[in-house]
Amino acid sequence: MMSQNKLMTGLLVGAAVGVIISLFDRNTRNDVIQKSKSVSDNAKYYASNTDELKSAVQQQASKFQNLYERVSEDASYVGEKVNELKDLAPQVKEMALDTKEAFVDTKEAVVDSTQDVKSALKEDNPSASSSITGNSSDRDSEYGKKQ
Repeated sequence: MMSQNKLMTGLLVGAAVGVIISLFDRNTRNDVIQKSKSVSDNAKYYASNTDELKSAVQQQASKFQNLYERVSEDASYVGEKVNELKDLAPQVKEMALDTKEAFVDTKEAVVDSTQDVKSALKEDNPSASSSITGNSSDRDSEYGKKQ
């Protein structure tokens, strides 16, 4: 209990010292005086015109309510979009994997076809296969025999 009293006393003294020090500056002092007069004038005006005060408070409450509704709608919209993305992510991943598999299958088919063509050419014409495979030593030896 004693430490809380010291804490509160320290906070109040620190705040008071801070206010006093800040008032040493002429601009700060003039600003505080001007704003204090404005607050005092507004308080006197609304004290004598309570209907206007109620109207102003209702307008502000309406603005805050509209703002809350818009923020709530925006948050709901963003939440829906996040859920859509969560649902879409596995589908995109699956499509990517399917596309990868299709490319791998196509590559394997091209390699198989190339090998089939090469082996068919070797069977039909051994000298033609050497030019396709790029085996220059076979081609050179064939060339040397023909001359």
